Amino acid sequence: MALANAFAGVEVFIRAARSGSFTAAAAQLGITKSAAAKAVTQLEGRLGVKLLHRTTRRLSLTPEGAAFVEQAEASLDQLRAAEDAARSKAGTVRGVLRVDMPAAFGRRVAIPILLNILKAHPDLRLAASFSDRVIDPVEEGVDLCLRFGELPDRSDIVARRLGSQRLLICASPAYLASAGMPATLDDLQYHSCILGSRPDRPVSWRVVDEEGRTKIIEPPATHLVSDGEVVIVMALSGFGLCQMPQSLVQSHIEQGDPTVVLPDICRAETPVHALWPATRRMLPRVRIVVDELVRQAELGKL
Repeated sequence: MALANAFAGVEVFIRAARSGSFTAAAAQLGITKSAAAKAVTQLEGRLGVKLLHRTTRRLSLTPEGAAFVEQAEASLDQLRAAEDAARSKAGTVRGVLRVDMPAAFGRRVAIPILLNILKAHPDLRLAASFSDRVIDPVEEGVDLCLRFGELPDRSDIVARRLGSQRLLICASPAYLASAGMPATLDDLQYHSCILGSRPDRPVSWRVVDEEGRTKIIEPPATHLVSDGEVVIVMALSGFGLCQMPQSLVQSHIEQGDPTVVLPDICRAETPVHALWPATRRMLPRVRIVVDELVRQAELGKL
């Protein structure tokens, strides 16, 4: 029991250090904030060093904490990999699979796939989060992220390209009847546009120009929305043009709403990746999900 408690304290410390908050660490682990703080205090007592500076606004690592967190995280990753490898050899994949994905893509495409995986592996549990921002799976303790777009060059993250999707600019027939159908890229500057947003800036659009080159454009940021599902809802409701991966709007297009705009230049594509923290061994629960996502991509269902 003492060993189990020691490892529990280490995991709480890692999550608190990465998030800068006992509140965030507690939420990730499903415990109370006071329990998280107590676990780290007990860990510091056993080690005889202070690992975290505590202020009313944020936690920060002491020099001893900074040295300890890297080794502790690597050790826990190896322990989890060893446990999962042993379980997979016994024919059972279990544990909690923490997956983060874009909101619209997650709800419309990824979740049905994940639910089928859960049915096939009843000892596997899902902890799903939906975020259109690019998160750091290492810092936030996520096993697997699904993301559109190019990825940063990181040695501590492994990525598997699942394929690519065409980016469509579209709007509702009602909006186009009122505002008119744009005929060129320049015409977009005179339209209402619904853009995805990140904390620091709107998300640009990608198009293919008349010479076949992919280029980045900055349409008018009439509406800024951080949730892709809401972007689609607003476009369907007549608030303006949007650009989204084809899989997220295809079912609506087939029903006649929305209408694809400038189809000749809506030929830019965005890659789809699965990414996970780099450890010595890929966790079996991550492997079965990535393998299934690859299979679905090959079938054209991503």
